[in-house]
Amino acid sequence: MATVKETQPRPSSPDTADEEWQAAENVLTSLQLARKNYSLYPEDHINCTRVMERFWQQLETFLQAYGNLRFELEKDRLIFQGEAILTEPPEDGNLPFTLFRDGIQWLEFQDGIEAKEIEEFLRILNKYRLLSDEPEGDLVTALWEAELPHIQHQVAEFFWGAEPEAEFKTPPAKEDISSVLSEEEEQEASESEAVASIDPTTLELTPEEEAELQEMVRLEEKRDPTADYLNAVLDSLLELREKENFDPILESLEEEFHDSLARRDFEVTLKILKSLHHVRNICESETTWAIPIIDSFFLTASSSQSLRPLQAAWSEMDTGQIEKMKEILLVLEPEAIHTLGAMLLQTPSLRLQQMLTEVILSLASRDLRPLEAMLDRPEEDLVLKLVQVVGSLGGERPIQILSKMVHHSSARVRQAAVKGLLRRGTASIKELFHLIEDEDDSLRRLILHHMGQERNEASETLLLQYLEEGKIKGSDDKHIIACFRTLGRCGSPRSIPFLRQTLLGRGWMPDLRSSAYRQGAALALQAMRIKGAQQVLEDASRSLKPGVRRIARKVMQDQGHQSKE
Repeated sequence: MATVKETQPRPSSPDTADEEWQAAENVLTSLQLARKNYSLYPEDHINCTRVMERFWQQLETFLQAYGNLRFELEKDRLIFQGEAILTEPPEDGNLPFTLFRDGIQWLEFQDGIEAKEIEEFLRILNKYRLLSDEPEGDLVTALWEAELPHIQHQVAEFFWGAEPEAEFKTPPAKEDISSVLSEEEEQEASESEAVASIDPTTLELTPEEEAELQEMVRLEEKRDPTADYLNAVLDSLLELREKENFDPILESLEEEFHDSLARRDFEVTLKILKSLHHVRNICESETTWAIPIIDSFFLTASSSQSLRPLQAAWSEMDTGQIEKMKEILLVLEPEAIHTLGAMLLQTPSLRLQQMLTEVILSLASRDLRPLEAMLDRPEEDLVLKLVQVVGSLGGERPIQILSKMVHHSSARVRQAAVKGLLRRGTASIKELFHLIEDEDDSLRRLILHHMGQERNEASETLLLQYLEEGKIKGSDDKHIIACFRTLGRCGSPRSIPFLRQTLLGRGWMPDLRSSAYRQGAALALQAMRIKGAQQVLEDASRSLKPGVRRIARKVMQDQGHQSKE
């Protein structure tokens, strides 16, 4: 479709004339869009109704402001106020040629026009946009019979259409008439013989040809016009660079987006989203005012209301549909995380849960704020899954969020946040050490396991101070022993004096925990696997105190068994 921007320049005139020209362009653009929709959809389709009303609105705006709107016709252009406002090749289907072909010289829309006139006018234009081999009626007759009082036109009295002018020859002389008749009779006889000589069997289709023809008919009847419609509408977005034109086109696309999701035509859904992304990229450098309009479309498409049809379809989706749906969700805005998070809780399928998690991760990598806002939700399972997603993201902000979530009321959420921090290797053990006294045993063991993976001065200092103070909360001997064992794995010779004092000495240890402390000290010395620590164990095995001697010998005995193994 040619656009009004591809025609001759606007005439230089005062501002009012320029505004009138722009208003006429808007009318013409909405008319062209309506013609496209009518050519692709049944007349009662919602898209046809919408574009018809849009055309009527634009036309009413012009008529009320400037009076009657007249276009003069040539075979390849519409003329407004003496200048070409639309230029298209003189071909079937193009508006100027369709009107000019039947002899219309000018077309005028008058004030007071009603919706039923517009609807009938568009129906007639669509019916006669292409000239068939055996036409039933013509556009001019149809307009005359429709009796549209506010749509006037003038037809040339003698119009030869697009056909070449006839060539007239001088009649033959009387003496030549008989010879001419004789020649014509011979020619007719010859043609009759030729027709008679045709074998009817040669006109019959073979079974293969008949099957091929039936298949062609079937495919044509089955063909969905949606793809053609989308191509036309999306082309219009690139061609019609005026805000007044963007709004109705995007309204049509939004409706088609919702319809395609509802009927699970995910190919169409994806085509709409990807095409609009392409249009947006072009508009970034050429038509910046269109960016907010397209962004608004994507925000609406990412809302829970728009994505609601997916929830009813989850259980019936096959693998191919799930992959196609993933492509669709990845194109949406990060605001879709609000809806996807709720879906994540509602679907029992592990495959769908994995797909949704991957999509949320991708969207959050573009904008973390929607996910962060959901971390205050009361659903523990949802918050747990989202924290796991945050743990997979890079950057400083995810670290800050995870550090905050280690204080969450849920032990599972705290543990997921700690794992996310420890997995990065960027977390300071000093900031997490308070969790060594967390009420959840699995979280305490997670912290100790991390501290005991290697010799580390910071970990050793924290554990030494913690154990020396002897202010361990609760009365869990297993936890005390685990802390000593971890000290042995991360500690150095500087911990040996404390461990010797704990194992052999007395006085500072709580009486109720002396056995746990001594056993823990022995295990720490054994875990160090250095000469000085081994010497302390040997000294303890010869202690005069039965309890100390028994603990030391038991640890050394276990150590011997481990060495043999």
